[in-house]
Amino acid sequence: MEEQLQQIFNSIYKNKTLYNHFCELYYQMQENKYYKAQNLAGFEDLSNFIKENRFYHIPLKSADEVNNLQDKVFPWQEYCGKLMQLIQQKIKSVNANIQNFLKLNNLLNIVGYGLNDEDAYVIQQCLKQITQRDSNIQSARFWGKILAQQKDYFVIEVTLDKQIKEPQPPDCDEKLNEYVHYVTQDLLEDWALLPQITRKQMEASRYITYVFSGNLNKEIIQYPYFEGKEKHLLKAQILRITHANLLAPRGLYKYEDETKTIGFEDEFKMPESAELITMDAWVHLPAYILKQGRITFYEDPSLKEEELNLMKEQDPEQERLKSIKDDKPFEQNEGNWLIKVFGETQQYTNQEEQAMSYQVVLLRNYLWPGAVTVSNSNEYISVYFGYGLKNQQNSFNPLSPKDVQDDPEDIDEYPEPNPREQPDELEPDSDDERRREQERREAELQQQQE
Repeated sequence: MEEQLQQIFNSIYKNKTLYNHFCELYYQMQENKYYKAQNLAGFEDLSNFIKENRFYHIPLKSADEVNNLQDKVFPWQEYCGKLMQLIQQKIKSVNANIQNFLKLNNLLNIVGYGLNDEDAYVIQQCLKQITQRDSNIQSARFWGKILAQQKDYFVIEVTLDKQIKEPQPPDCDEKLNEYVHYVTQDLLEDWALLPQITRKQMEASRYITYVFSGNLNKEIIQYPYFEGKEKHLLKAQILRITHANLLAPRGLYKYEDETKTIGFEDEFKMPESAELITMDAWVHLPAYILKQGRITFYEDPSLKEEELNLMKEQDPEQERLKSIKDDKPFEQNEGNWLIKVFGETQQYTNQEEQAMSYQVVLLRNYLWPGAVTVSNSNEYISVYFGYGLKNQQNSFNPLSPKDVQDDPEDIDEYPEPNPREQPDELEPDSDDERRREQERREAELQQQQE
């Protein structure tokens, strides 16, 4: 105890120990009549007054320390330095199809889902920067933003050359990890590549409701058990959202039955604004993810043929380029998509006597809040802004408790039966005991008669 008190008294604050402070405080209370402390609060005020009005001698720095002082860097200076480094970076020409997000962001701003011009420009530079990492990248687009508890995730989606096949996790087809995603929490920092996911991870993600924390390496403690970290669950949710909400105008792509691939249509013309507001004008571009966590059905060799056929009937593969009109309606709505029109709906003709319109069409998904597709008569974009949660509509409605019952009637009190003399025979408690007692008595009486 004494050693601890000695350490407290020897603690130094601005070249003064606590012991020196107490000595000065005691001296001022004895010599100066104005320094009087009647209670603990007054003592504390006097102590603070002495500390604030004391002269502290700070030794001067040496010549070497003065000459090597570093300039103070303000946060805005650091931000501008990173921004200039990103802008001045030399971008090599690549064969990848890079999305013009700086232009498409104007469509998002019209419907209320856009970013500011500064962030849009930085994202455009990041798209160019990511395409420099791998020569196999064919296309790059801004996927959207996943909201988290600490810091949000910005997501960029790229597609690789299909001729170069990368090793896939076990029990997982290559079509599930066809899309590659990069994430970051600061647009001026480095982008992290999300790992590939397995079939079990995709299957387990359907039963998990999880708000992301912002830490990619955080362990997922949920039921059912998810084998992986937050970065694996983030990739699974991004793939689920992509395969359910990435749309394309009808006729832009065609499906080859022989090769089972999708390619661009040679002669395609963007539909007019009057056609874009109908569900028949839009199709799903990616394939449907089965409940198995795969794109194609996996025939487990341990199952019987009847069980496999039953599983195929319950979860059949969907046709490619399926119209959004065929989606399962959400609750009491006509479909799963809300279509709204923004801007002027008047039809005009340009100098070439072609019909044109300034209206913008918004398609918003009911099942995945935050997934939108915005289009005009020339271009379109699909993005997502949300928590990565599905609109399950399974709210918890507890049952109301039963009515409170009336109190029972009071029972009359009786004195305890405490006789003065103990009875010779105790009365049996149950019918079985009475019967056995009667049989015993009859047996004794019969023996006496014999």
